Amino acid sequence: MKIEIPEDLREILDEFLIEADEIIEQLDQDLVELEENPEDKELLNKIFRGMHTLKGGAGFLNLTTIVEIAHKIEDIFNKLRNDELKLTSEMMDVILEGIDKLKEGLERLKEDNEIPDEEEVQEIIKKLEAILEGKPLDEVSSSSENTQIENEESSESQSEEFEFVEGVDEDIKELILKFGAKNLEELLEDIILLAPDERPPLEVVNKLEKLIEEGKDIKDLIRPKGKQEEVSQETQKEEKEEPKQEQAQEQQKTPETPKTPVKKEEPKQADKKKKAEKKEDVIRVDVERVEVLMNLVGELVLDRNRIVKLASGLSVEQGKDESDLEELIEAINGMSRTVSDLQDAVMKLRMQPVKKIFSKFPRIVRDLAKKLNKKVQLVLEGEDTEIDRSILDRLEDPLIHLVRNAIDHGIEPPEERIKAGKPEVGTVKLGAYQEGDRIIIYIEDDGRGIDPEKVKKKAIEKGLITPEQAANMSDKEAYELIFLPGFSTAEQVSDVSGRGVGMDVVASTIHSLRGNIEIESQLGKGTKIIMKLPLTVAIIRTLMVAVNDRIFAIPLFSVVEIVRYRPENVKKVGHFKSLMLRDEVYLLFTLNELFEIEDKKDKEFVVIVKVGEKNIAIAVEELFGEEEIVIKPLGELLEDVKGIAGATITGDGKVVLIVDPNSLISDKKTQLVGVI
Repeated sequence: MKIEIPEDLREILDEFLIEADEIIEQLDQDLVELEENPEDKELLNKIFRGMHTLKGGAGFLNLTTIVEIAHKIEDIFNKLRNDELKLTSEMMDVILEGIDKLKEGLERLKEDNEIPDEEEVQEIIKKLEAILEGKPLDEVSSSSENTQIENEESSESQSEEFEFVEGVDEDIKELILKFGAKNLEELLEDIILLAPDERPPLEVVNKLEKLIEEGKDIKDLIRPKGKQEEVSQETQKEEKEEPKQEQAQEQQKTPETPKTPVKKEEPKQADKKKKAEKKEDVIRVDVERVEVLMNLVGELVLDRNRIVKLASGLSVEQGKDESDLEELIEAINGMSRTVSDLQDAVMKLRMQPVKKIFSKFPRIVRDLAKKLNKKVQLVLEGEDTEIDRSILDRLEDPLIHLVRNAIDHGIEPPEERIKAGKPEVGTVKLGAYQEGDRIIIYIEDDGRGIDPEKVKKKAIEKGLITPEQAANMSDKEAYELIFLPGFSTAEQVSDVSGRGVGMDVVASTIHSLRGNIEIESQLGKGTKIIMKLPLTVAIIRTLMVAVNDRIFAIPLFSVVEIVRYRPENVKKVGHFKSLMLRDEVYLLFTLNELFEIEDKKDKEFVVIVKVGEKNIAIAVEELFGEEEIVIKPLGELLEDVKGIAGATITGDGKVVLIVDPNSLISDKKTQLVGVI
């Protein structure tokens, strides 16, 4: 169903979509938490408020079907928090289905300016209505005809539940019949949030406001149908006061569940105040603008490097100019510090907490565990750890795959865990923390663990390694085989995992972000997968080296150590050269052979770099030391070149290629497995 949004409301729509995304993202996490703690009134109120805000925003923009779903879910949570319903797993399945429908509607609104039509939401609306009416969900019919009958019966029975007391204004009666018998303050909010052409006349709204100012509530205007007004006015007053006193007593017993309109309004006002304060402190900035700013700062850093290099090369022949030169160098150093501070400030603009993607996993774990008939609890750690947004966006798919693998392959069924002496509920930990200029993200489970012998056997069957190589492999090296293309230990292909793709894609994604991925596992105890990633992909520290007068930059986080090249320490082992260093043996390559560059000069230095679980030695001719560089992409034509992560411009204006050790060695990986 196409939605026509007037130009003057376009900005409001954009704000609504951003806020709706935040609400839905938080709801996924809150709903799973609520399923574990269904009596948590604070959480129930939080979810209710979220749905109410979403419904109100959608109502203002006249997004009818989104309003309809949100309204039904809001009503369910209103009943849950007032103890009129008890949450069940089946009920939560339907609520989550409704949330998914809302997600779908919001995505379609973003992409195509359309929302689901009435027919598309009919089935979920019926299920939500069944929950509200206390009907068994399996009795819900998918027929639209039955839906219409049920809706008519529902509205008839609702209208038969109460009647108005004498003296209620006709306009107020019409409002209550149209919007339902609810709290008057909420009724006023709903009306205000409606599209202008759908609101009742202003004089009617004023009448409602006057009733609220007089302290009237819905119970002062209606009574159960059939009850006769046979008592005096004084008795009526006592009857009205008595339930109010009872409510006040209940409120004292359970302060977290507001019962009276006055008490209910206080937290709402506090929430609005907090939200207003937040809006004053936070400015939403388009990501593209931050990217442009980051690119400009990158150019400034390059100019800074060039000026510093030129200044350091200046020489003064006449002594009278020395003071001028000192002032110039002092000014340049001051500018350099300012540029560095500006660079740090802009970098922080790109940083976001990992909670942005971690918050999606409670729902993923809940749904998958239910599908596989397993009991799994998810523990999130370090959600406030910040990482560059461009890295964070690319991490979501690899993390989903790893978490699904942990539940599918790692966590055992409850009966198997009990036999093994474990708790029947398995645990999956997803965490993050900062270590220097790296972010560590890990996924850990207390499941079966990985059998290295089974991994080796499967690799031999698939022709990835030879039996001789397998015999010489350590357990850590065996785990590395899991990241080879086409490798899978799954006995059967399922829609969860085991299709022979995935783990190699995970590894290549992490490597493309200039990160490393490692596996730690203990058979019968569990598995931990650790990803080490840079804080940012824009500016890094590198080691500058050269072969055949060509300069290359090696990311410093890959460098383990640097030693002098000594021919007597180089030995031939099979088809490969090896470097003997302090009783350790490292496979040795020259940068010339890795990039197929003509070898003209003797090698002077060896750089030991970490590639996966192995340390590899790379011989180079010249060494220029460390330098902070700004990474520039190579463009579409050269973006897939093996071994190159990008390029940079040095202080003297030269273009230098940035080495990616992981992809540089990857095509030799299967040959390297088990060599030492």
